Amino acid sequence: MLQGLRTARHGVPPAITLDFLCPSKLRCRCRSVTDKYISTSTATSRLRRTSFATQPPPSSSSKQPDSIPAELLTEIPTNPHALSTLTNAQLSMFNNLFPRLRAAFDSRTIARVLEVWSALKTGGILAFFGPAHYDICSRLVEDYCRKLGQETHLEHWEQSVLDDIALAVAGSGATDGLRALMLLAVKHNHPQHALTLYDQYLESLRDKGLLQDIEPPQFQEPSSKDTTTLPPAPSPIRDEVLLSAIVAYARLDAFEDALSAYLAAHTRISPTTVEDFIPSLPVDLQQKVGDYARRLDTASLISQPEALTKHLANLTRDSATHSLERLYSAAIAGTREPHAWLAVKPSELTSPRVVLLPHFFWSSFLKSFLACRRTDLAERLWDDMLNLSVVPEIATWNALLDGYARNRAVDSVLGTWDLMASQRVKPDALSYRALIHGLCLGAKYEAAQRRFEAFQKEFIKPEAKLDHTAILAVYNTLIYGFLFASKYEYVSAVLERMEANGPKPDIVTFNTFLRYHARKGDLKAMASILQKLEVNGVRPDVYTFSTLLSAMLKIRPDADRMMINFMKKNGVPPDTVTLTAVIDNQLQERTPEGFKAAMDLLSKMERNEYENAEPNAVTYTSVITAINHGRWLERSVAKDQSRRIWERMKDRGITPIRPTYNTLIKAALDSPGRDGVEDAMAYYRDMLKTRVHLGNDTWYILLRGLMDKREWGLAHEVAKDMRKMKADHPPRSL
Repeated sequence: MLQGLRTARHGVPPAITLDFLCPSKLRCRCRSVTDKYISTSTATSRLRRTSFATQPPPSSSSKQPDSIPAELLTEIPTNPHALSTLTNAQLSMFNNLFPRLRAAFDSRTIARVLEVWSALKTGGILAFFGPAHYDICSRLVEDYCRKLGQETHLEHWEQSVLDDIALAVAGSGATDGLRALMLLAVKHNHPQHALTLYDQYLESLRDKGLLQDIEPPQFQEPSSKDTTTLPPAPSPIRDEVLLSAIVAYARLDAFEDALSAYLAAHTRISPTTVEDFIPSLPVDLQQKVGDYARRLDTASLISQPEALTKHLANLTRDSATHSLERLYSAAIAGTREPHAWLAVKPSELTSPRVVLLPHFFWSSFLKSFLACRRTDLAERLWDDMLNLSVVPEIATWNALLDGYARNRAVDSVLGTWDLMASQRVKPDALSYRALIHGLCLGAKYEAAQRRFEAFQKEFIKPEAKLDHTAILAVYNTLIYGFLFASKYEYVSAVLERMEANGPKPDIVTFNTFLRYHARKGDLKAMASILQKLEVNGVRPDVYTFSTLLSAMLKIRPDADRMMINFMKKNGVPPDTVTLTAVIDNQLQERTPEGFKAAMDLLSKMERNEYENAEPNAVTYTSVITAINHGRWLERSVAKDQSRRIWERMKDRGITPIRPTYNTLIKAALDSPGRDGVEDAMAYYRDMLKTRVHLGNDTWYILLRGLMDKREWGLAHEVAKDMRKMKADHPPRSL
């Protein structure tokens, strides 16, 4: 049992008892820690990758082979330009020197390594290296570092040789050696050298044109417009190299510089990489690096408002309250000394607070907590706001009203409204929308009518310049709530006033009336509403067509044809996209009639009864998702239908897309017994076989489902695959 927000302390009205379900703006980077901690003499003697270019080739050489071994030829990159410029002498040199380089490392003789490496460079052989050669060189350096004794320190020239080799191949993706050298430097208490290597690694990426000199992400509010933006290109900086630099910053107690480097990398370090790294670190650094990684991950997310908004929506959808609480706690911890990095207000945005908390942070988390019925977390958030001297914006009050309304906590809705009045908080249109919504859900229709009339007096004025969308939302909320209670006469009069005086009704308004009449079976009234669409210049949408189909199916066997004709009359092509949306809409009704109508329409699409309307992967995925979402169908029926649709996709040569697999895997893991686990793994292995991209959502669904079922062996197998496939951005909530 939960108590509501404490009125005495922060002025938020108490919530009714609920049973709940239990899931930058950046300043210029401060001076580099590298500059801070490296002396002038060290900096001027910094290794350059061309430092060995003047070394003479080996004076002694063995007899050159007359032919090139086939295995080496296959490893040479198939670059036509490279092959056309490769001379016989260079081929012979390559086949001579590369084995000698391996032998020199095996003998652990750095002088011999230097001799061979210099010959490879001066002979221009490095230009013909392929991925296999880069990887071998990197692993040779890694192996050398691993076999060094705990107290063994490299001579300066030896360090330079290994650094040069590791950097030469790291820019091409082989970073094991560089990582080993950076961690070795930290272990020997030379973190400044590790950071020097990191800077040189970034420079090598720039030299190859892989890394652009761009500023760390600047704070931007998420757009309210429905715009389509391309995701940022993956960062070329490897997770393990960035983490090695973070380890060095941790040794230097330089979190602010670590944060600057992390944000500038435009990537994030996966939790699995952190988990693998920590055991290999000195004991005194393990906890610190883990703390750094968590704080950096949180800072990265908060500095990208668009990503934060999407992440909160996903966690709320999955009721991932534990993940929500962890993320919130991590953010609030960033506002507190002695490790503050987060500015609550723009005026605080100065070192060390270099990330700005987006203004929607409070309302978004409040909405998420209440959507998950965690009023305890909502109470904690409100306390934190007051402790941080944050004055709640109207959006935050609206989130509180809306959350209580959705939970049918009518007394709390009214208490919050009264508290807003006592604190002289002026409600906006969306405040009234939430209030009326809560009153309708609580069956307090007379009170809702009074509040609506008060809203009209305050907001509906000829001279007022108000947000038409927000105003219309209040009207549509009232109409929906009253029609649900069959209070038709009152809202019918409201509709007439809207048509005469405004705000002009939109498609949502008319669809609400259309659905009401369809459920009553009143075709005459439906026809009247459809005529109003034309008179008011409102274009019907998919919901309109679907509602029409549902109503006509009760009396006409050719209801689908009538719907098609109506679509054509309104200039809407009855193609795959449109009919897929109608099918989805029918299934969202979650009724036997809707299910039958959707499956009949799908069958007719499969039989090509409609021109240009064959089902595709999106169509089938929509059906599979709808029948597996929630418990409106018997589990056995949903499983059987999913399998049939899967087989029909295969028969039609349609390759399932990732959302299809995700839905099937989740449904299988939600099923009781071992069969569901085996089905989920079969779908997963089919994804691997058909090379369907495994995104963050797939990894999360699999690992979470397997862990919930305590299938530790299979979960380990999937996690191992994820590491092997180098998933750059595993889910944050894993």
